Amino acid sequence: MGSKSKSDNPHTGDGASPGKIFIGGLPKDTTYATFNKHFGKYGDITDSVIMKDRYTGQPRGFGFITYADPSVVDKVIEDTHIINGKQVEIKRTIPKGSGQSKDFKTKKIFVGGIPSSVSEDELKNFFSKYGKVLEHQIIRDHETNRSRGFGFVIFDSEEVVDEMLSKGNMIDMAGTQVSLIGWSPVNQLLKGYLFIVYNVLLLFLFALRIYQPRIVYSIDTVYVQNSILVFLKIFLIIIGGGCYRYR
Repeated sequence: MGSKSKSDNPHTGDGASPGKIFIGGLPKDTTYATFNKHFGKYGDITDSVIMKDRYTGQPRGFGFITYADPSVVDKVIEDTHIINGKQVEIKRTIPKGSGQSKDFKTKKIFVGGIPSSVSEDELKNFFSKYGKVLEHQIIRDHETNRSRGFGFVIFDSEEVVDEMLSKGNMIDMAGTQVSLIGWSPVNQLLKGYLFIVYNVLLLFLFALRIYQPRIVYSIDTVYVQNSILVFLKIFLIIIGGGCYRYR
């Protein structure tokens, strides 16, 4: 399927469209051919860009894809994406000034393209000038603990996020452009369902421990308990917001 890419022109992100997505955590060795081939299987691409440092020209680990048909975005977001052996993050952008952005209410933003030199305190201090920051986190690699170039910020007011997003999806931070995306309410709904499942598993684990002596020992109750505990930890990570427990 056809596509048009940008390699040198700076991308402001202000012209967000319903068919536009943000891709974070891109391996630095990702080429445009690989990038477009991976996402091109979902539909016609009208625009694509891998963001690069304005001074060094090195990839910054994130980019954008715009589809001709906005309806394919839902499918793209649903799927898990592995590029060059690494899972990447997919987020929907919100068109500036659109009706969708007016109805979109959230206190949480996803920040993409954070320079590796930026610390947690610097992230908080930067966004504190827009409003009171309640929670913040830069997502790091599980093995190396290095910044993956994106994170989350939670404010105490939805109006702060509305004001920031009304000015576009990109903002200058530490001399470089970072992407801002409102955290979708769909994620909050999913967390609600997961919270219910979490409590059911918790009750089951509690009952299993109380009635364990009465259970026929053809069942490995220790294995079952350990398995449930693993699931509970995963649920805690998810329903915890992904902002300060996403490790």
